[in-house]
Amino acid sequence: MSEELFGNLGIGTRLKRVYDMLGFDMERIYQEAGLEFRVRHFPVVFALHNLQDLTIAELQKISFLTHSAISQTVKQLMAGDIVAMKVGEDARSRIVYLTAKGRNLVRKLLPMWDIAHKVIFDLRQESKNDLLLGLDDFEKNLRARDFYQRYQAYNSEIQRPEVQIVPFHVKYRQDWHDINREWVEKYFTMEAADGKTLENPEKYILGQGGEIYFALVDGDVVGAAGLKHQGDGEYELTKMGVRPKAQGLGVGRKLIEIIIERFHARGGEMLYLETNAVLKPAISLYEKYGFIKVKAREDTPYGRADVCMEYQAG
Repeated sequence: MSEELFGNLGIGTRLKRVYDMLGFDMERIYQEAGLEFRVRHFPVVFALHNLQDLTIAELQKISFLTHSAISQTVKQLMAGDIVAMKVGEDARSRIVYLTAKGRNLVRKLLPMWDIAHKVIFDLRQESKNDLLLGLDDFEKNLRARDFYQRYQAYNSEIQRPEVQIVPFHVKYRQDWHDINREWVEKYFTMEAADGKTLENPEKYILGQGGEIYFALVDGDVVGAAGLKHQGDGEYELTKMGVRPKAQGLGVGRKLIEIIIERFHARGGEMLYLETNAVLKPAISLYEKYGFIKVKAREDTPYGRADVCMEYQAG
């Protein structure tokens, strides 16, 4: 019942429970052998036995325990004269090493650790799933992107405002002009082809069989994109822009998705776009949606268009 209740949220609790089960029995084994040794001492003593002299930082890196936990364990072992410290070569670092008493202790511990190793191996063999291999993968993924980062990503998604996509309406005409002029002038200069398309979208896009879509957040226009019909089943994804305040809301993704959706719905044969190499984030986003770089078009009306990409349906 407890496993069903806690599920994913209880994984830390379950790992601690397994640790306690194993640790309790090992503590009992050490005690019955008359050794003044604790389970929490194992990472430090085992590492020093195998790798010899190590700094606190090196012990931390090997064990993946916190600096505080390693330091406290070293202090306890020093109090028992099992380890000691010496000055490193640069006179600033402190090297931890096993004392004569510590080395003698390890000689008594090795046969016990050998048996413990066999017991754990048997448990792994008896289990349906190999816990050690699973933990390897789990820790690797957690170190690559920690729990906090993953939590914040989900939290941001939950709190992200809804992006609504709507078709062209005359009331958004000025937004079409302003959004695109803003990003063009941020990186380049307005060209004649920009002026025609932005000043008269009804003639140069809608009137030629194309479509225009806007992205709205709480009724406010934050992005726009056009699907321009070039004839003979050829379409262009054109004039896609997102206001700076809406960056990170997934507006660009939604605009690309509606353009691709409409391209397919209209039975288009080829969809392309023109951009500039300086717009790396935009190019990366296009690539995620199946656009690949091709030879630049000779008939391009834009002087800044040094990158051409064509959509490859997946």
